[in-house]
Amino acid sequence: MTDNNFHLAAALLADAADLVTTAPLGTTVLHDHAYGQLPLAATHTVDDNGAHTLTLWTADDDSLLAAVEAHQSAAAAAPTTRIVAFRAAHHIFTAQHDWTFTAAGEHDYTLAARVGDDHWDLTIDGQPFAHLGTIDVAIDVLIRHHHAAAAR
Repeated sequence: MTDNNFHLAAALLADAADLVTTAPLGTTVLHDHAYGQLPLAATHTVDDNGAHTLTLWTADDDSLLAAVEAHQSAAAAAPTTRIVAFRAAHHIFTAQHDWTFTAAGEHDYTLAARVGDDHWDLTIDGQPFAHLGTIDVAIDVLIRHHHAAAAR
């Protein structure tokens, strides 16, 4: 199975939105959740203006699997959410902006979602590499590139 936790991160977005104003303040390990044996932790803060921020993350014995954030201002009707990071192909991809995620290792990888166009662009070492239909295909291409580069 491919090491791709983007879908886990996407699922955590709804949980973060649900918990942003109700989770205990501070950092808490959540035991009642839909992710089986995965440890799930939340850090909930409230700023001086009454805005709530919740960071929700899970990890395994190796490293982070996924982290997301929800923000609820006092004036907003609904929270905003974003994926902060996810692990895929043994790399930690961190959010940059507008559904763009980067990871660094022997090569620098960028995954950029083209919302509305329903595809992902994969950039390797600053060079456009592929225009792909799904995040799963993008991660598979990245893995093949990584293995091919390691075999050289």
